[in-house]
Amino acid sequence: MDLDTQAFDLAGGHYALGFAQGARTARFETPPWWPAPPDLAFAQACAAVIAEAHAPLLDELRGYADAQQLPYGDLLRGICRRSLKLRARAPSYPEGGCSSYARVDAAGQVRAGHNYDFYPIQRVRQRVRLAPEIGRPSVGMRGSVPAGRYDGVNDQGLFVSLHVVLSDEPAAIRPGVPFHLLPRLALETCATTRQAVDWLTRLPHLNPFNYLLADASGDLAVVEAHPERVRVRGPQAGPDGRPVIAAANHFAHPDMRPLQAGRQSAASQARQRALEAGAPLSDHAAGLCGHAGGHTTLWSVTADLTARTVAFAAGAPCQAPYRPEPWPGLAP
Repeated sequence: MDLDTQAFDLAGGHYALGFAQGARTARFETPPWWPAPPDLAFAQACAAVIAEAHAPLLDELRGYADAQQLPYGDLLRGICRRSLKLRARAPSYPEGGCSSYARVDAAGQVRAGHNYDFYPIQRVRQRVRLAPEIGRPSVGMRGSVPAGRYDGVNDQGLFVSLHVVLSDEPAAIRPGVPFHLLPRLALETCATTRQAVDWLTRLPHLNPFNYLLADASGDLAVVEAHPERVRVRGPQAGPDGRPVIAAANHFAHPDMRPLQAGRQSAASQARQRALEAGAPLSDHAAGLCGHAGGHTTLWSVTADLTARTVAFAAGAPCQAPYRPEPWPGLAP
């Protein structure tokens, strides 16, 4: 399968948005290294939670399924992944390689960025720019799972990025919102970090992830989420005394650390520290810019939330140039 690096620029109702994306994307199938999908009843219970938060997302999923002639129930089962464990024959999963930051610089500009790292086997790396009839316009990146965002920014200057965290799973997994829909929900329904934090701390989470949030006012936060509990970290003072926050693939909040049960996180911690110290996303010394295995940087994004500029690099930022993207809500 060839790389899918399409750019979508779409406006309209959510069903139409989903249909347009589904018609141009390879048929959605759960990768063979994922565990078996949950039963339909569990997926429908997750859909009910999504509907309470932002029902139009389900319309988009229906449009996507119809475009691919895929039963809607099968699509729901595929996206409501209960476990992040991989099947036995899959390559070992690394600590994770994703890294993001947000800071207020010396000029008072609020800047944010994200490197998304995974195995190159992930072929779908689409830049999606939407202006929905219901919700805020946004632009960001998605992988193979429909309707989601792995990072992005909206018209009000809210930035969000996600990071998987390898941790223990609860004995009983309850219905919740899949990881990839939470950044999308925040971008489409929130104008500020505080609003997004409120959503992310109230909604039930299906998967363990960190979500970095920043807005144009300089409000910075990381929501550390697990199906059993959710905590929020605020910024610290950087080397220049100005606020900075960073996230990688480990829980940093003291209340969350026990959920990792001693799993290796030294490389993840090193990346977080490097970003807090001001290292660029192209840095190799701390492993921010990756080139091998599960630490391959598939794309990178930087944004100036004050100046309202955003740019994407289709690959490792030490090699791929950042290409500016019109701010959400403006004509492409």
